Amino acid sequence: MEYDFLTFYMMFFIYSFLGWCFESCYVSLKEKKWVNRGFMTIPFLPIYGFGAVSIIFTTLPFISTPLLVYIVAAVTATVLEFFTGSVMEKLFKVKYWDYSKNFMNYKGHICLKSSITWGFMGLLITYAVNAPIADFVFSLTEAFTIAAASVLTVIFAIDFVRSFNAAYSLREMILSNERLMSELKEIKEDITAAIENAEEKRAAVAAEIKEKMETALSYTEFDDYIKEKINEWKNTDLEYPTYRLHNRMMDLKKNLSSVDKRRAALLRRNPGAKCHNGFLKEIREHIKKGD
Repeated sequence: MEYDFLTFYMMFFIYSFLGWCFESCYVSLKEKKWVNRGFMTIPFLPIYGFGAVSIIFTTLPFISTPLLVYIVAAVTATVLEFFTGSVMEKLFKVKYWDYSKNFMNYKGHICLKSSITWGFMGLLITYAVNAPIADFVFSLTEAFTIAAASVLTVIFAIDFVRSFNAAYSLREMILSNERLMSELKEIKEDITAAIENAEEKRAAVAAEIKEKMETALSYTEFDDYIKEKINEWKNTDLEYPTYRLHNRMMDLKKNLSSVDKRRAALLRRNPGAKCHNGFLKEIREHIKKGD
């Protein structure tokens, strides 16, 4: 049987669906709750589709040598996984998978365990899974295959564009979190500076009063002086700066709440995505401490 473009194209959709089934079920069992894995909302994981088709395409010349099939499949899938992970993180500021805790990983996108697994998956696909799938695709009439591929392409394209926009909006939320964190840091520095400034002024006034008490020639002279210093002391209170900074903190909380709600909605559309810097959690903790 000869594989042409249309055959590979249909196989891409089939493997994308099977990959979604495998990944969602595996992660759901691991998390003990249903997890809809993937970048898209429809039950397709394109990386599995691309991975399977790439493995089949690159291993065809070595089909008679299992060892070479294993090596080529492992290398092909690892390169694809690294490229996809790097591009998605760069575009969306989000990791859709993270191997950072795995042995011999590179930037969290690939790891030794994953590559070894991909090699065995290549053997499984090449010598077991692909045969019935290929037979099924070859059994379809050309007219039906073209019609099915056209419908799937339209559905896939619409969902991909929507998911891409949602993921890009999530990226904007993460960048907004960075700006909120920067603003929170600035507010904390202003509060600290205001307190230190007031304390320095009060300490200076207290020192002057003490010195005047020691050098005053009469009660009247000291009484007039102390009245003047009490007024100066009052002017060093924190009512104005704390009121201004309190308002800034309240505005920050409102912005954070807005970002949080929008981010939650976007994550429902991108259930596999995780913000790898934890900005929202850190901001909440800092604001809570600042109340």
